[in-house]
Amino acid sequence: MDNRINCSGGFANRMFASVVGIFLLLAMLFLVFQYEREAEYKADILNNRLQVINYQVISSVADTAGFASSDFNFLPPQLRLTILDLNGGVIYDNQQDARLMQNHGDRREVRRAMSEGSGYDIQRSSASLGGEPFFYSATLFPERGVVVRSALPYNSQLRKSLTIDKTFILYILLSTVALCLILYQVARRLALSEQAKAEAEKQQLRRQLTQNAAHELKTPTASISAYLETMLADEHLPQATRHQFLERSFAQCQRMTRILADMSALARMDSVTQVSQKQYIPLREMVESVVGDVQLALEGAAMTVSLDIEDLTIIGDRSLLYSVFRNLLDNAVAYAGHGAQVTISAAKLGSTMAEIRFSDNGVGVPPEYLPYICERFYRIDKGRSRKLGGTGLGLAIVRNAVLLHGGTISLSETQGGGLTVSFTLPT
Repeated sequence: MDNRINCSGGFANRMFASVVGIFLLLAMLFLVFQYEREAEYKADILNNRLQVINYQVISSVADTAGFASSDFNFLPPQLRLTILDLNGGVIYDNQQDARLMQNHGDRREVRRAMSEGSGYDIQRSSASLGGEPFFYSATLFPERGVVVRSALPYNSQLRKSLTIDKTFILYILLSTVALCLILYQVARRLALSEQAKAEAEKQQLRRQLTQNAAHELKTPTASISAYLETMLADEHLPQATRHQFLERSFAQCQRMTRILADMSALARMDSVTQVSQKQYIPLREMVESVVGDVQLALEGAAMTVSLDIEDLTIIGDRSLLYSVFRNLLDNAVAYAGHGAQVTISAAKLGSTMAEIRFSDNGVGVPPEYLPYICERFYRIDKGRSRKLGGTGLGLAIVRNAVLLHGGTISLSETQGGGLTVSFTLPT
């Protein structure tokens, strides 16, 4: 089984939500940027108009002394004009007595004019006019030794002129909605396509499994039928021969039972996408339990098992994880060779995974077969495998169980000979 995702409506929704979430974030950032840019553009237009007035003021007066005697009758109604020296002191103001006004050097627009040549401030209250808000624009004239500042009351008319045009916001919102609908349709079609592809692969896998199962079950069924037919046909068959035939029939029945059990386990894993029943399992304790269960088989093959496992606790389905180590040990007993040694080691890998290495120093597997030995019913030596009672599903179960737990698995040659299976499991 490949580690497929479930391409159902849930997948379509997750995919749509992910793409649209990123798109909405970008749209929102663009909207904020455009809004700020538009607001700055509107303020710059008004500031430029007041800057022109500042230049008109300075050009209409021959010298600094002339500010006090000028009436500046060309100024727009409601405009406030203030003339400051380079220290921020007020020389002239058309709405207040300059002698009674405090130093204006700390005003934002004045500071910016002193450092940059011009500056403005929006909606700052005037301390000298009872807190009335103004839009200020100041210009530095170093050759005259003054800063000219003009200001307009921040009333409803000025507020309206600085209001952002909402048309572009509406356009972006409508475009966003339209693109979201398009993205949803694309995600839905893609999900349906992936679902159809996954379903076709699943059907293909089921057909292949059925065909392979029928082929695998045909041999033991034929053997049992032949033995029983012989015993029924010959009433005088020696008791020893009859007993031998019954033993062979029983062995073939056990083999069929193992094939059906392994097929059932694979079918269960095929029907789910993640482990539903998770437990905290002490790894060393479980591996020692598996070794104990196959101890007689290990002794019969003169094999030894060495454990190098840290104090780790893995998370998952106990039955499936037991089957991982049981199938690996059964596989080693059957194929590693008489007298081989098995080494099982495990160590922490990052903060959430453990890496397990199951290796033997037996006969090994030719490198060209390594990519295929985890496939269902795949055998390198089919005759020897059937003779040993193998189902051809053990390593497929190992791979599927590991992938179902969110791990990875790889096979390689053991240095010096043998087979090494490396896989990861959650901790």
